[in-house]
Amino acid sequence: MNKFALLHRPKSEYAYAVDSKKLHILIRTAKNDLKNIDIIYGDPFSWDFKNPKKLSWNHHIEHMEIRYQTSMFDYYFIEIETTQKRVKYAFILHDGQDIYLYGTRHLTPIHDESELYRQYDLSDYFNFPFIHESDDFNTPKWVEGTVWYQIFPDRFYGHESSSKLTWGKLPVKNDELYGGNIKGVIEKLPYLHDLGVTGIYFTPLFEAPSAHKYDTTDYYKIDPQFGTLEDMKSLVLHAHKLNIKVMLDGVFNHAGYEHKFFQDVLKNNENSIYKNSFYIDKFPVGDTRDGLNYKAFAFAKNMPKWRTEDPHAEAYLLGCVKYWIETCDIDGWRLDVSNEVSHQFLRKVKEAARSVKKDVYILGENLDDSTPWLQGDQMDGVMNYDLAYPTWAYFQHRISNEEFRDTVIKYLAKTQKNVINHHFNLVGCHDTIRIKTRLDEDIRRVKLINLFMFTSAGTPNIYYGDEVGMSGQNDPDNRRCMLWNEKEQDLDFKSFMKTLIKLRATYDAFLSPDYGFIDSEALIYTKASKEHKILVMMNNQDETKTFDLSKSLFGTYINLFTQEKVLIHDKITLEAYGYKLLLKEV
Repeated sequence: MNKFALLHRPKSEYAYAVDSKKLHILIRTAKNDLKNIDIIYGDPFSWDFKNPKKLSWNHHIEHMEIRYQTSMFDYYFIEIETTQKRVKYAFILHDGQDIYLYGTRHLTPIHDESELYRQYDLSDYFNFPFIHESDDFNTPKWVEGTVWYQIFPDRFYGHESSSKLTWGKLPVKNDELYGGNIKGVIEKLPYLHDLGVTGIYFTPLFEAPSAHKYDTTDYYKIDPQFGTLEDMKSLVLHAHKLNIKVMLDGVFNHAGYEHKFFQDVLKNNENSIYKNSFYIDKFPVGDTRDGLNYKAFAFAKNMPKWRTEDPHAEAYLLGCVKYWIETCDIDGWRLDVSNEVSHQFLRKVKEAARSVKKDVYILGENLDDSTPWLQGDQMDGVMNYDLAYPTWAYFQHRISNEEFRDTVIKYLAKTQKNVINHHFNLVGCHDTIRIKTRLDEDIRRVKLINLFMFTSAGTPNIYYGDEVGMSGQNDPDNRRCMLWNEKEQDLDFKSFMKTLIKLRATYDAFLSPDYGFIDSEALIYTKASKEHKILVMMNNQDETKTFDLSKSLFGTYINLFTQEKVLIHDKITLEAYGYKLLLKEV
């Protein structure tokens, strides 16, 4: 047995509560290393006293199954239920010759069941002390079925715009204002509704000097460029009538240089009542020959970093969280640079938001493994870069099919199943290259990567204009004005995206957490629910190829794009960057 490959952590992504009674338990081993694993578990205080000479612990022993397998590891999984909300558990490992009890401190050889536990002593067992409902995510149910549409307000649409710039001119620059506004979004809500969108995520709308508004001056005021408070109220009201949720961008990691708190610090230095609202290294505050003498986002002079534990900063920012929910009935907050904000403050953000509206969604912008932020006390989900990075790499031909499957399976194994459908999946946003440009302007490849995103657990996001085939390099080129002239739009791709959105709303298998990957040169996997089984096949190569198929896939299917019947037997031919999305007939 490869003892170094064994891994389990209690109260982590390897052991977590999915509801008030059920736990998900996962253990990692070396690939094909063990014959089987059982789990022994029970209430630590439940003992049978009928035979005083031999006390017996009331426990269960159940078989675990391999749920995930990579080129290096097996991940055994089980869902267990406890009536008393508390569980002690350990793993019984069978390597074909010997049997071991794997607990929190030791790997112990055992020879019979009497060695599994000692009288009144379960100290070597893993512990889940108690399942508290107050620790549950309680993420609103509406989130799981949402299809998001991200809007960069200045570049989406301007109703009676006062900008002197020509809409759509190139190149675009970050200091240019093209006149997109809230009334323009209201005017285009029927377009979004027809597309199938059920949630809008806005980059910042609050007063700020830049076009992107991440240098916020006043968190309680809509930027006059975009409109008024009444415009914002009207937008949310009209969106809700179309069953579209609204999520705002909360920039709580840093303020704008012109924010009144920071201006007071610049003026009064040590005498400012807001001197502890920011990270000041040295007074007087400013930009010296040695660089900034205050902390800022990414060394950006115009974005001083908030010290959120300061009472003035905390009250101001938490007040903002509540104000926009109370005043405009928004549905969610996306927290900018959330992984640089303190855990303590993030807990307070969620508490403040939920105190006003119980079904508010809290989304974080984390770029890496976000497990510490996803324990139910801080965020409901994150912008899912953990999945986006390998997805980009695969469809850009930077990693192989096997590497991609391995990475995605590892992602699945360590992503809690009570969280995965709350994540915000993306193939592009205001911070990244447009997906069409990333994939060499090849719309066939753009279809493939969107097909993967829409058949993945989590909520898919469309960056404005991606649905009509917009291009763009890195910031600021990825923030071009929306193409509204249908002669400039890729209407075939737009139809493809509309179909994906409808299919996702129709078949719950799209939301299933696991991919049933098939070993093949093509990317082939199944998505299954109790009601449906979906077969997805993609040829991520620039040549038509014929692929052998597993017997497990044989049968009759319905092509979900054409509604034609398809008989799967032996082989399948896919054209260059071709795909099939099939529903198994029952």
